[in-house]
Amino acid sequence: MTELFDLFKEALKYPTNDYKALLIFGVIFLIANLYSVFTAWGIELDSVVIGLLSIISIILYFVTEGYALSVVRESLDLIDEIPAFNIIANFVDGLKLFLIQIAYYIIPTILVLIVGWLSGTFYALFNIVEYLGQDFTSTSLNTTTISFNAVPQEYWSALAIGLVITAIFAMILFIIFGLLLGIAECRLAKYDSIGEALNIREVIEDIKKIGIGRYIGWYILLFVITMIISFVLGFINAIPYIGVLIGFLVGTPFITLFGSRALGALYSDVE
Repeated sequence: MTELFDLFKEALKYPTNDYKALLIFGVIFLIANLYSVFTAWGIELDSVVIGLLSIISIILYFVTEGYALSVVRESLDLIDEIPAFNIIANFVDGLKLFLIQIAYYIIPTILVLIVGWLSGTFYALFNIVEYLGQDFTSTSLNTTTISFNAVPQEYWSALAIGLVITAIFAMILFIIFGLLLGIAECRLAKYDSIGEALNIREVIEDIKKIGIGRYIGWYILLFVITMIISFVLGFINAIPYIGVLIGFLVGTPFITLFGSRALGALYSDVE
C-alpha cells in the first residue's frame, strides 16, 4: 500500500507540472460545458443555440477523452511532462476509447437485463403499470393515489425483490467490467490497437501482473481521493457565477489529469 500512496502522491502533483496545459485543458472543458454554465447563470437559450452547443460539446467530449488517453500513454513511461494537445489525434483517440467503452459495458448491460427478466422485475412492473393503466391519464391526484393503494401487495413485493436482486447483480458486474475497462484503456494507449484493448484474456493477465489486490486497492483509493476533491469542488461551485467557472477551468481537468496519470503509472509496472 505504501507504493500506492506514493503513486497517488505523485499523481496529485502531476497536473501542476504545467499550469498552461492545465488551463488550456480547462478552457476546452469550459467550452464543452457552456450550456451548463449558462444554465447555472440563469441565462435562457433558444433551441438553435442549444443545438449548436450540443454539437460542440459532443466533439470536445471526444477530444478531452482522447487527451486523457494521451496522458495515460505518456504515463506508461512515467514521463513528467504533460503531453501537448493535438486536436485531431485526440479526437480520433477519443472515438477509439468510446468504442472500447461501449464494448465493455454492453455485455454487463445485456446480462443485467436478462437478470431483470429472470428475477421477475419486468413482469412485476408490467403488472403494476397494467393495473394502474387508465388512471395515469387522469388528472385527479386522489384517483391516482387510490389506484396505487389498490395495486395488490404481491406485485409491489415482487417488484422490490426483483429490483434488489438486479441492482446487486448490476453493481457487482459493472464494477468488474469497470476494472477490466481501466486496463483495456491502458492497452489501447500502449498498443494503439482496439483489438489489443478488446483482448480480455490479455487484460486479465495484465491485472494478474499488477496484482488483483493491488489493483482493487488502487481503485478504492482513486475513488476516495476523487470523492474528496469533488466534495471540495461542490462548495466552490456553490459560489455564484465564479464557482461554476472554477469548476470547469480547474476542478474537472485536474481530476481528469490526476486519474489518467494514476492509471498510467499503475500500468507502467506491467512488462
